Amino acid sequence: MKIIPEESLNAIFAIESLRAGIPTRKSTRELPDLRKDIISTIKEDLGKFQNGEIPLGRLVWGQYGQGKTHLLTMVEHIALDMNFAVSRVSLSREVSCHNLFKFYTRVAPRIITPDSTAYGIHRILSKKEVKYLPDTPIQNFDRYIHPLPALIFETSLSTEGEEQHRFYSDLMGERAPKGEFNRIYRELKKTAPPKFDTFKQTDHATAYFGLLADVTKFCGYNGWVILIDEVELMGRLGKVARLKAYQNLNWLLNWSKEQKYPIYTLAAAANRLQDDIWFGKNDNDRDIMPELAQERFGEKEKEEIKSFFSKAISEQCLNVLPVTDEELAQLLDKVALLHNKAYSWQSEIPFNSLELIQRQGSQPVRTYIRAAIETLDMQYLYKDDIQLNTTKLIEQELTEDHDFFVENDKQD
Repeated sequence: MKIIPEESLNAIFAIESLRAGIPTRKSTRELPDLRKDIISTIKEDLGKFQNGEIPLGRLVWGQYGQGKTHLLTMVEHIALDMNFAVSRVSLSREVSCHNLFKFYTRVAPRIITPDSTAYGIHRILSKKEVKYLPDTPIQNFDRYIHPLPALIFETSLSTEGEEQHRFYSDLMGERAPKGEFNRIYRELKKTAPPKFDTFKQTDHATAYFGLLADVTKFCGYNGWVILIDEVELMGRLGKVARLKAYQNLNWLLNWSKEQKYPIYTLAAAANRLQDDIWFGKNDNDRDIMPELAQERFGEKEKEEIKSFFSKAISEQCLNVLPVTDEELAQLLDKVALLHNKAYSWQSEIPFNSLELIQRQGSQPVRTYIRAAIETLDMQYLYKDDIQLNTTKLIEQELTEDHDFFVENDKQD
């Protein structure tokens, strides 16, 4: 059996992830960093976070295909290297942000940690005991908007087996039945659980976010980093649902500075959200949403949403700008080198990255990478230098689409 050298194996992993369009830890480390200023800013944020501060989150803006997803992948790997727990999720037909509790049920189970390649923190929690909780803020139930999630978590540390697994599911957003919790609590404590006001998902979802963030610290990590992609899909929600989504994003980014938990959020959005929804029409969200917030909630919420829109286009947010041809050529030359290492070959036909870039015209970065890999594949397989052409795809206008999301609750 042929043994593939480790260097070639790493190159294969990198090339195949690029071919699939799915950035991985290996591919992001192998390729040159085209966004050094942005990465440097985020590293500074994470450094402050690592030292106990809770920095404000950031929005990252950019055109489609310019590398926002790749950037989030790089940040994910940097955060893991800095001992943070990380959740990364893309908004989609199944995942919006207007219902914060439903969003939590999507983002919490996708948490990964530096010491594991699997999702979740059940393995490390199974080794924890309730006697260590006094060293954390978790038993300070006033810390959360509702104490029930923290009480269930505290109780879970005294259970094992199926009961422990059931309570872990509650931590991930699959709520434990009230009767089952009361029964287990009585068995363990020999008394009835404390009585609270009814937990309401619509009002008390932040209790789960705060608890899980504190639990990551309890597990020995530096906090919880939340990465959100495709934020522009909020633009497909109805007006009231969009307002709720903006309010929830504002809380996650901590732009009102009311969020006190060890959470750092970075969210990426296509410029289309600004062009089509925020500024592009007579009825734009920058004008509509503050008035709607006042009508629905009050003056404080009106001012908060006005502040959200101002901060979203301020220096607090980052812009992924198109790269130069020279920077692209450096990237594609590295792709060619990885391709050669991956398949142990050396092209007899010179690979001219600048010529390939000019031939494709103005394209997203990922298109140049795919064109380079396809060109190298043809050279490797057929010893032929093919001339690739690219079809320019037209972006669909971003508008309200009440049938886009599959969630059952009404959006307006």
